[in-house]
Amino acid sequence: MARQATADLTAEQAKADAAILRELTARTEAAALEAEDTARLSPRERAERKVARLILTAHHNLPADQRPAEPDMYAVSLEVVQEVLGVSHTVAGQRRQVAADLIATGYTG
Repeated sequence: MARQATADLTAEQAKADAAILRELTARTEAAALEAEDTARLSPRERAERKVARLILTAHHNLPADQRPAEPDMYAVSLEVVQEVLGVSHTVAGQRRQVAADLIATGYTG
């Protein structure tokens, strides 16, 4: 019974942590969109930054002991980029490459 109680508490904590992470992600995305509005970015530039944020999120979600020093654009598949942006495979590859270049030059979301 003690093991079950501990497991239940651990599960509840994991749910609470996930809810907090979802809220922080939503706030971060809202702030990024507001900054993009202020900067008057084109739809293409917005899409590239959205993909960059996906790459950064994937990087930060890796366990610390498995996280490479720099974010890897391949952490987000072209299929995910296609789905999120509603673009072709070729355009998804282009947006992902530009996103990786943005990150390499200091973009942090």
